[in-house]
Amino acid sequence: MNAFEDFLEAYAELERSIQELMGQLFSETCGLCTACCCRVDICEEATQSAFLARLLKRQELDAKDLDDRYGWLDQSGCTLEYGRPPICYAYFCDQLLARLPDDETRYVTRVLGRLLDYIGEKALNEWHLVEIMDSTDLMKVDFDALFMRLEEAQHAHLVIEQFVESGRLGSAARQVLDAIPIEDT
Repeated sequence: MNAFEDFLEAYAELERSIQELMGQLFSETCGLCTACCCRVDICEEATQSAFLARLLKRQELDAKDLDDRYGWLDQSGCTLEYGRPPICYAYFCDQLLARLPDDETRYVTRVLGRLLDYIGEKALNEWHLVEIMDSTDLMKVDFDALFMRLEEAQHAHLVIEQFVESGRLGSAARQVLDAIPIEDT
């Protein structure tokens, strides 16, 4: 495999793990919610981005599979196994955040939601990885730098999994998470 294919595989694996953890944290709340936070224009980003489109292609999906009204949603939620725009993970409605027990859990959750966005920052000049629309531009990306951020994100994900299991966040674990910048809200 080449660097790009290796990166795609590792990214998809991390994305699936993030989905699983978010499902543990939020499936009850999201499953009962009547307000749909998904938007078709965001779903379309997955087909327009050269990177995300490659992830869709691995699932044998493309723009023709996108529903004009519901995007990638069906009755059980998003049908994408991986290849969602990073905003799909970074957005938390007030109801989700309010159900979390304390500020530390909200902090950890925001870091979890930010991991995929963090990986793709400034992938090519000022462009985020998912903002690259041309496949030839995608091949100009420094995948060594992306792999470094991917490894940081994987490490942070492990710390978050441990936090979810134990409810405790030590100082070393906090340092790992602090390496992933989040916006203060």
